[in-house]
Amino acid sequence: MKFRLSLDTAAVSLLLALAALVGFVIFIGEQAGVRVRVDLPEDGVVGPYQTITFTFSEAFDSEMASSLIFLDPVQEGYLEWTDTYTLRFTPVQAYQKGVTYRLLVDAGETASGGREVKQAQTWSFTVREPRVAYLLMQENRNSIWSVNVDGSDPRRLTDETIPIISFDAAQSGDFIIFTSPNENGGVDLWRVSREGGDSSMLLNCGFDRCTTPAVSPDETRIAYSREAAGPTPDIPFGSPRTWVLDLENGQDGPVYADQQILGYNPTWSPDSNKLASFDGLSDTIHLIDFQTGEHFLFASNTGGPVTWSPDSMKFLYTVYAQTESGGRSQVKLADLSINESVTYIGQKDTYDYSYYSIAWSPLAERAVLSLRVNDRQLTQALWVFNPAMLDGILVASDPEYTYNSPQWDPWGDRLIFQQFKLRGQYQPEIGLWQGTATEAVLLTQGIMPQWLP
Repeated sequence: MKFRLSLDTAAVSLLLALAALVGFVIFIGEQAGVRVRVDLPEDGVVGPYQTITFTFSEAFDSEMASSLIFLDPVQEGYLEWTDTYTLRFTPVQAYQKGVTYRLLVDAGETASGGREVKQAQTWSFTVREPRVAYLLMQENRNSIWSVNVDGSDPRRLTDETIPIISFDAAQSGDFIIFTSPNENGGVDLWRVSREGGDSSMLLNCGFDRCTTPAVSPDETRIAYSREAAGPTPDIPFGSPRTWVLDLENGQDGPVYADQQILGYNPTWSPDSNKLASFDGLSDTIHLIDFQTGEHFLFASNTGGPVTWSPDSMKFLYTVYAQTESGGRSQVKLADLSINESVTYIGQKDTYDYSYYSIAWSPLAERAVLSLRVNDRQLTQALWVFNPAMLDGILVASDPEYTYNSPQWDPWGDRLIFQQFKLRGQYQPEIGLWQGTATEAVLLTQGIMPQWLP
């Protein structure tokens, strides 16, 4: 017996089969519910400022989805949605050391249409120990290295064929931005990961010199100083101006449209909304608030570092002023809430303490300042103090050494810094002070130390 199947019959059969398959997939999807993926490392060890991204398999209502996310112990931070499928948690302060965090996405509805996470999911993570990044010169060329805080496991991060001028480590500790001269006589921006060995150019500056990079704490922008090349090689570079490179969209340009506003050594506020830089021509610190567009001006003639309070509303900086007792260095406190600055330290000093290097820790009640301990000593010591009480202790004060460039770790309880011995043969060294110690110790040889969280 022979059977003959028409084309129409085959088409109908195929459509019925597809419909059944789609129905089955929908049924399985209904049973599985909304799935959530979290981008935590497989080993559960994260950086102190790890951003956690939640990706939902279906579009969600932001408020409903946010209500299902819990972190134990509670961590201060903010939860934002980047699109209708993605939520991102960013901590405001570093995760606690030695604590196991439990992350929960609870069961519940994620959208008004009734779609829901059917089954709760949990993850756990701990915080890794930071390393210290620094420059080490070998065969007349700097390379970036990193080392553990106990001085063990030194690693070269950049190839010895790439000369390094300066660098800045991202707050997450996942990458470093550094500067390197090019064949045109300019200076480019480069990037290398925490583990090293993968250096790549980030911004080709051509004949211009791009220096002093600063990574915003939220890691979306790079601020740097740019000196434009002259029209011919025999004409010097222009004065530095502050530029910003947006890592998300690639846009790159000067912060200020006014070309008379110069800028060097930019410094971000902890909230990534404000940027300060020094104008050496007018002896002014320029500060811009990117959220409000406000532009602040503060007189300073030292070109010294700016350091921010943890809440991003105040900063400390240095000036050199003439007083009744003669020339004195002073520390100023700028308060953006009232757009005023006051002399904070040094108004009635009997001699010039030569205040310069200063760093406010993530703890509001702790900062560090370099100074001369007496009027006969030229070297500078490091004084850790409470900004509210102005009392503290000397943590590095060997008169044979001078100390500068202090940097706090993410929890504000350890300090790294540069130290130079002034007499005899020596190599530049990096010191370490831990909050419970009575004195600092030698960490390693090198220059320009920074924490690599």
